[in-house]
Amino acid sequence: MTDSQAEHLAKAERLLRQAQALNAADAPESVIHLCYYAMFHAATAVLLRHRDNAALTHTGLIGTFGQFAKDRGEIARQHGRALNRAEDLRLQADYGVSYQDLAEAAATLREETRTFIDFCGSVVTE
Repeated sequence: MTDSQAEHLAKAERLLRQAQALNAADAPESVIHLCYYAMFHAATAVLLRHRDNAALTHTGLIGTFGQFAKDRGEIARQHGRALNRAEDLRLQADYGVSYQDLAEAAATLREETRTFIDFCGSVVTE
């Protein structure tokens, strides 16, 4: 694992810890935002390991990660879909005005983020 890959995974872990410290019912936007960026950095580590570079845009990274996951089995594809859903939620959280529906989604995303980071960490160390 390169320093850059390790730094992205470490940042993913830091962001997830910050999300875990928040109450999803009180701060769903913040939890979603932190979880999405945790997943973003974990996915970046994977792409740096297996593609030698990461995309420069959110859409590019999500698409490239999806292409990577497509060839690695159903669990990897599930993680690709989770990253895509996380971005959709982040956009809702960042730009939407209603938060009532986000609390449950934030709690679920936080759990998915832990699994996503664990998956990415195992892929980076292959």
